[in-house]
Amino acid sequence: MNFSYKEKSDCAYKLHTQNKLDDAQKLYIELLNENPDDVNILNLLGLLYLSKNMPDKAVEFLSKAFVLNQSEYICTNLAKAYYFNNEFEKSVKLYKQAIQYGETDDLYYSMAISYKKLGDYTNVIKCYEKAIEINPKNVNALYNLSLAYKQINDLKKALYYAEMCLEFNQNDEDLYSLLSGYYEDFGNYNSAAYMLEQAYELNKNNYLYSYNLGVLYSRLNDSQKALNYYIKAIEINPNYVESYVNAASLLKGKNDNKALDYLLQAYKINSNDEKILLSLAQTLKDMFENEKSLELVNKIIENNPKSAEAYSLLGINYMDTGNYELASDAYDMSLEICPNNINYLHGKAIVLKYLGKEEESKKLLEYIVKQDNASIQSITSLGMAYLTEKDFKNGMRLYRRRSEENNMLSVFKDKIWDYGKKIENKDVLIYTNCGLGDTIMYSRYIPIIEKKAKSVTLQTDKELVSVLSHSFPNIKVIKKGVKPENYEIVVPMMDIQLVLNMDFSDIPYSEGYIKSPHKDIPLILNTNKKKVGLFWQGNKKIFKNRSVDLEYYRQLILNKNIMFYSFQKDIDIIETDNFISLKNYINDYSDTAAFLSNIDILITIDSSIAHMAGAIGIKTFLLLPLVAEWRWFKDDKTTPWYNSVGIFRQKENGNWQEVIDRVKKQL
Repeated sequence: MNFSYKEKSDCAYKLHTQNKLDDAQKLYIELLNENPDDVNILNLLGLLYLSKNMPDKAVEFLSKAFVLNQSEYICTNLAKAYYFNNEFEKSVKLYKQAIQYGETDDLYYSMAISYKKLGDYTNVIKCYEKAIEINPKNVNALYNLSLAYKQINDLKKALYYAEMCLEFNQNDEDLYSLLSGYYEDFGNYNSAAYMLEQAYELNKNNYLYSYNLGVLYSRLNDSQKALNYYIKAIEINPNYVESYVNAASLLKGKNDNKALDYLLQAYKINSNDEKILLSLAQTLKDMFENEKSLELVNKIIENNPKSAEAYSLLGINYMDTGNYELASDAYDMSLEICPNNINYLHGKAIVLKYLGKEEESKKLLEYIVKQDNASIQSITSLGMAYLTEKDFKNGMRLYRRRSEENNMLSVFKDKIWDYGKKIENKDVLIYTNCGLGDTIMYSRYIPIIEKKAKSVTLQTDKELVSVLSHSFPNIKVIKKGVKPENYEIVVPMMDIQLVLNMDFSDIPYSEGYIKSPHKDIPLILNTNKKKVGLFWQGNKKIFKNRSVDLEYYRQLILNKNIMFYSFQKDIDIIETDNFISLKNYINDYSDTAAFLSNIDILITIDSSIAHMAGAIGIKTFLLLPLVAEWRWFKDDKTTPWYNSVGIFRQKENGNWQEVIDRVKKQL
């Protein structure tokens, strides 16, 4: 049966619309063999080739059609074919010609896409803006105009058009995600989190939404929300290691075992990822698993001998274990790779201090502090170097900057004491932004503040409230967490000397100033033997070189003519008949003070109990490492802080045996 030209044409078009492209193509070609100048068939065949991703063929047939009929429709189709054939300049030229027939937002939108391929963002923006001028509700143009402004780093306009787009399209997760990114760029993390939560609600299976919400809430200091979102990200995509690493970072110091668990899971996924290895090694170091940490750090260095961060962590591990020479070598390697890295320079300076090269350490810290990006840690370390030399003026000028690392500034703001402010006849709040030992040491100045101020409130750690209330009955003592009332000026505890203009030449009350509460002392203190208190181990994170191995103290306990009392709160009792643990009798420092008042001597490392004993006036043997905290200066026998304290300082790094031998002779 013979079909007419029109019947074949209709059949071809029907096959085309049914997506039977090969059959339609055959018929179109047959028709063109009969009539090569059929503009409609040429146009349809060109569009069919576009559908089949054959843009070169599309250009061939649409060009023939356009020669025969330069209509807007065919012109637009040819422009599109040139675009897909990567002939973007020709595409733009054809879109411009199509616009001559009549401006539409779609034509400008399409021309913008061609300009984008040419990298001509000036014209990209002009075309999108023209499309929006014609149709203000063209959400695609608004969205892409926002992206174009982002491309040229005009974030204000990028945000403006994205927000305009949101007015017409409130169900597009990509738009919410885009807005979240803009707000994040502007530092508006609350709005960024809100927008990303809208995207998350539209698609809860996108693990990156959960992960990035974790990042945003971390920046907002909402650790619990951040952790929850990281956990959700892990549930959605258990193979995305960044979620494990960031969750572990949030748990660090709060739940180290769980943090370690997350990092081990990340390690199983990718055991050679340097970031995972570094995080895992850092966590193990923080958990005092230095050998395991060193093993991982060495693996990193084996994989990447140019990892400056790995050498730095190597140095930190060696520092923690007292291998200062090796730590120094490790930091030298970090600095060889990154010569001007402030963190590595700081680490080197601290190692030099512990090596006894304190002048070199100070000079390096002076260099670091002159840099624009010097950390508060380096600034305060230099302050401590000056203080060690009893250079009060230069030392305190820098050391008082430590307040910038805690929340004092945000809480008390302009009420914090500074140079030029007076406390006379003012309601003064003394805030203990320091350790327990520092609080005890500096509380000696409270009576002097009392005489000058209208009223004094001391806000301190709960462990000290009772004993300090008893010792200073004329002031109000409250624990941290309780909102203080009626204060005009806030004095950080360790700034008191500055406030009073008193340096190390006039330290008051060195004979003692803490009063022990009158308490019923247990019968365990009822003995005719000399009573000696012992303390040898503190917080490992703080007492890295201060603590003494228990085995050294066992040598003291061999003296059966003495009854020894342990003030350790978390260490098991030594099984011997002349050693008694007080850990079940001590609840706070008022208990500690009462027991100290009923013994003859305290033998202790540098700790808060050493300060308490000195503040009460109890005879104390203070065991110090070669390089001790600044407050002991470079003294090796006595200290101006406490008349009753005798110093037993190491003569060489790490050698406690020689110190214990001297203590035994003194006993």
